[in-house]
Amino acid sequence: MRSGTLKHSISVQEKTTTSDGMGGYTETYADIYNCRASIWSLSANERLDNLKLEVAVDHRIRIRHPREIVEITEKHRIKWHDPMTGTDKYFYIISVINPDKGNKMLELIAREEV
Repeated sequence: MRSGTLKHSISVQEKTTTSDGMGGYTETYADIYNCRASIWSLSANERLDNLKLEVAVDHRIRIRHPREIVEITEKHRIKWHDPMTGTDKYFYIISVINPDKGNKMLELIAREEV
């Protein structure tokens, strides 16, 4: 894989649960792996739910295989800072594909809730 195609810096995040000290819990996300990636939009869907328009955009995210550093699964999410809008975008992983089974790259199919 040519490094020039990996134009975006992303963070793989894992959900953590911490006690709030009053019997409840707070869910947050923590970065577990930072890398470079290519990101492509695949499709978009919109639906009206209780008079609220919900838009979901599916993406393909390609990264170098992290090997023994971390195992990326559907339990993780991707955080990407979009330089065009200046905002952080979050992608929830739907599937993890090791296309050549050679552990050189991973393709993540992920959904962005807009």
